[in-house]
Amino acid sequence: MQYKLNINYIDVKKKEMTISINGEFIDKAINSRFLSTPKVILYFENEHEDRRIPLVIKMENITYISGKCMFSGVYSYRLDCLFWKKKSKNSPFDFYINLSFADFYEEKVKIDIMPNDFAQDKKYYVFEDCGNHFHITSKLEKIKREARFSSITKSVDTLLKYICIVLALPLIPTFVIEGLLTFTGFTSMPKKIESENKLARLFSYVLYRLSAVSRESITMDKLKRTSIRMKYKLKKHKKVQPNKITFYSTRREEISGNFEFVYDKLKNDKNLDINFLFNTKSFRYMTKKDIKDFTEACATSKVIILDEYTPQIHLLDLKPETKVIQLWHACGAFKTFGFTRIGKPKGSPQPTRNHRSYDYVTVSSEYCKKCHSEGFGIATENVVPTGIARTDIFFDEEYKNNFRKSFFEKYPNFKNKKIILFAPTFRGNLKADANYPMELFDINEVCDTLGDDYAIIIKHHPFILEKHPIPAEHRDRVIDLSDNTEINDLLFVSDLVITDYSSLVFESSLLDIPMLFYAYDLQSYIKSRDFYFDFKLYIPGKICTSLYTLLEAIKNEDFETEKIEKFRNMFFDDLDGNSSQRIADLIYKCIEQ
Repeated sequence: MQYKLNINYIDVKKKEMTISINGEFIDKAINSRFLSTPKVILYFENEHEDRRIPLVIKMENITYISGKCMFSGVYSYRLDCLFWKKKSKNSPFDFYINLSFADFYEEKVKIDIMPNDFAQDKKYYVFEDCGNHFHITSKLEKIKREARFSSITKSVDTLLKYICIVLALPLIPTFVIEGLLTFTGFTSMPKKIESENKLARLFSYVLYRLSAVSRESITMDKLKRTSIRMKYKLKKHKKVQPNKITFYSTRREEISGNFEFVYDKLKNDKNLDINFLFNTKSFRYMTKKDIKDFTEACATSKVIILDEYTPQIHLLDLKPETKVIQLWHACGAFKTFGFTRIGKPKGSPQPTRNHRSYDYVTVSSEYCKKCHSEGFGIATENVVPTGIARTDIFFDEEYKNNFRKSFFEKYPNFKNKKIILFAPTFRGNLKADANYPMELFDINEVCDTLGDDYAIIIKHHPFILEKHPIPAEHRDRVIDLSDNTEINDLLFVSDLVITDYSSLVFESSLLDIPMLFYAYDLQSYIKSRDFYFDFKLYIPGKICTSLYTLLEAIKNEDFETEKIEKFRNMFFDDLDGNSSQRIADLIYKCIEQ
């Protein structure tokens, strides 16, 4: 594939760099074979680590014509937010451009990086042209002086805020009375206060009025965040226990998933002090005990193991000897997340500390390293292709046979049927607005079209609270197991998987299960969410955009299964069932550091 890339201008003011880039890809397959968006990655590296940050390219700035894809993007980036570790924060670093489109990827593209229009004020950073990259040095003393000044300014600002709050405190009894009056209907409660608990609503109303008078936003979230930070500072003097490991999850309420498989590799080591903390509550609902247990674990653990985005951990300046390992719950690199979504809805803004606290992230393959490095804003070398712990089960024949036996004992009507697992992901941005249009997978139409040879298991994403409507006449061969049963287990009895953009695609590929992708909203999904790879080019099955084409593909057994092997090899390096052991080895490595 050919490409042209041009840097229009770079403007550096203080600590911020604004860059404008345009370019084009040239390939006769564009518009027929590909369904891609071009990706330009700003690549930074110093003597310690690297960083990948995407250039924000809006969909309206991408044009496809026969054999060409033209694009442009302009965005501003904070140079002081690239590296967060003290050892490398102000080190000299180099700046390159990486480029990808469809199945093309090139690191450190060979272009003249100096634009026609280049401006730098040299107050904090100095750029030196080195051909295909810039060498950038920071004026350390200037940065340190400003940091000290900023710290003083922030302290004064915080003091003034506390003074305003203290002056407003005598009005609290009045706010309580006002809140009580809202329960009588005499006055109304603000719409944003929605809790069903009257005491919680009253407390939220008092905070709301206190914020209005003191002119400082006071919310339960802020109070809990402050409490977590303060509690941790009080416990930070405690020594890190050299063999203490804490599994902390905001995703689950008991040991399961990746945690269970890794724990099985560690549990017989009597020298380890292994602890579990499960807390699915958001900030505002964390109790004093929750905060106490969490901060105690963070202050005294040698290794903290996560399996989901955990905002609490990113509030804290953890001790250098404490290592955080993220056992990210999804296989592969599918939908974009974190800093890859910078400048897009629900993306992580560059200055945030989200995800940056991880010392290591485990992934399924070498290919995934650059994707997770970019998404989490961490060094590429800290993304370790151990494999995903819970996939070890796919290589355990005894477990698979035992599950099949127990499943058919529980659901005898499904025996000798062709079993379809319907497992789509949710629509919406977050748990609060998660939804799926159930009418687009109409059970009557599906069952009437396919006949009695087929049975269907429905497994919606955990964010979907609504039940899929199943007519009474079809309940002997359609079940909704969204509220129970590990989804991986269901693959052991499935003959066909129907999904859309779920990461279940990776696990299904391990078992060579035929897949259909019911992607009725593919174009809009790419526009709002996008993928790390070309969906049309790499997805291991047939894409269907309507229920009619989906049912036709099932009847004709038109699954395009020849795509599965290539996909599996791309996203899994080791097909040996030993991922959990490799992760356990990584944990021991962290203990020894």
